Amino acid sequence: MSAARAHRPARRRLGLDRFEAATLLALATLSVVVLASLLARVWVRGGLVSGADGYVVVDQMQYVAWLRQAADHVGAGNLFDLMPGSRSLVHPGVVISGLVHRLGVDEVVAYQLWKPVAVALLFAGALLYSRRFLPGLADRRLALVLALFATSPVAAAIAWAGLAGAKAKTQVDFLTGELWTGTYLWGYPFTAIAVGAMPLGLLAYERGRAQGSRAMLAWAAAAGLLVSWLQPWQGATYALVLIGAEALIVARRGRPARAAAIDLLGPLAATALPLGYYYVLGRSDPSWELAQQANDLARWPLWVIVVGLAPLAIPAALAYRGAGLDFGGLALRLWPIVGVVVFYLPLGTFPFHAFQGLTLPLVVLGVIALRRGLGSRPLPLALAGALVLVLVVPGTAYRGEQIRGAIVKALQPFYLETGERDALRHLERLPERGGVLAPYYSGQLLPAYTGRETWVGAVSWTPAFKRRTFEAEALFSGRADRRSAEALVRRSGARFLLSDCQARSDISALVERVAGPPRRFGCAAVYRVAPE
Repeated sequence: MSAARAHRPARRRLGLDRFEAATLLALATLSVVVLASLLARVWVRGGLVSGADGYVVVDQMQYVAWLRQAADHVGAGNLFDLMPGSRSLVHPGVVISGLVHRLGVDEVVAYQLWKPVAVALLFAGALLYSRRFLPGLADRRLALVLALFATSPVAAAIAWAGLAGAKAKTQVDFLTGELWTGTYLWGYPFTAIAVGAMPLGLLAYERGRAQGSRAMLAWAAAAGLLVSWLQPWQGATYALVLIGAEALIVARRGRPARAAAIDLLGPLAATALPLGYYYVLGRSDPSWELAQQANDLARWPLWVIVVGLAPLAIPAALAYRGAGLDFGGLALRLWPIVGVVVFYLPLGTFPFHAFQGLTLPLVVLGVIALRRGLGSRPLPLALAGALVLVLVVPGTAYRGEQIRGAIVKALQPFYLETGERDALRHLERLPERGGVLAPYYSGQLLPAYTGRETWVGAVSWTPAFKRRTFEAEALFSGRADRRSAEALVRRSGARFLLSDCQARSDISALVERVAGPPRRFGCAAVYRVAPE
């Protein structure tokens, strides 16, 4: 294939046909379906939506807490430990959201405003990358749909048929969730933006090196900076894919090493800056050191990776045969391999995120293999429909079932009672400084809604999380005796106590010697701790 022909799809403008526009609309609908369901529930039953619409509420609340700090200080710190600390995190998305919040926009809304940006970038990345490698219209359409909506049916089959124990089921669920676009759109817009920007960066670099375009190489550098800053796992993958593809071309004498090094310099330097920043942060800030320790989890066994990737990886593997690939073709084939390598590298923390974004290259490779098998014959509509049916429908239904289960169990604060919201806003408005001792349930929301620190909140950011959670629950459930309750209040260093509406006991008698009478907000109550 000539260089001109190879780049023709990448140069085509983003003008959408009806099918592509419908796919974009479907992706946008997927991005808001959970939030819409939550709003519909409060419309019928009352209460308020906390603003979280992902599987792990505290993750979103952490970002909202960061943007509140960024609105005043640019940098953000850990508000889930009630301990002194620095504001060492500077995150571009958080800073921009903080500025929006400073203009008067609600903090949760300021975070959710990234959702349409995430949808746009995910769609653009999948569309342009599919156009680059698949000249046939039907092939491109199939790849676009699968890249954006496919989720392995293996997790659904294991769960519905009871084919594995709880631990194995959780591991496969986790892997398929890391691969699925919907996971990013439900609560993690910065992940979605990084995943969408990576293929755009690869296309920009490919075009820049082929045409000697400094502007395109600058765009590739900007993409690397953005991807790496928002999701360092994807940043590491991006850098290694660029290096690997250029190294293979140089090794077969397809290009002088000096020319490759010159083109790589800007994109690699830009990508490395955030990676170096996060490396230093994890070794210089106690809170980030704690987060690294809390997230230092055992990697999945090999069988989980094989089984979880199989529906996409087996067809993709058929596209690796052949020779004479150009830079784009090499980068496409290196991408999934490098993602798995990054997962196993003994660097960083929470390696599971290395699988994010791998669905796109696996799908494109799978459709390339399908086209080779079909030859010049058109893609049968029945075959395309069957692939979508198998790779989209059961997995998506299962993921929807999981988020519904998380909401129905009510173990996370997807909703707020009116009294809880009023109590949080009361704490936000109080002029006195000081942190809050609250149960784990409401502790997840406290920094985001009040800007105050909480004694227990996020497992990654709260020291001795299990012990603190147990002690806080003992206090607010009324199980603690008076001596233990008083000792906990004093030891925590909290200035206020918050009792939420989750079947709490009246703790007035337990804390009357260390805290004043409560200010009640329906089923919630706020206590001011007396000075020693």
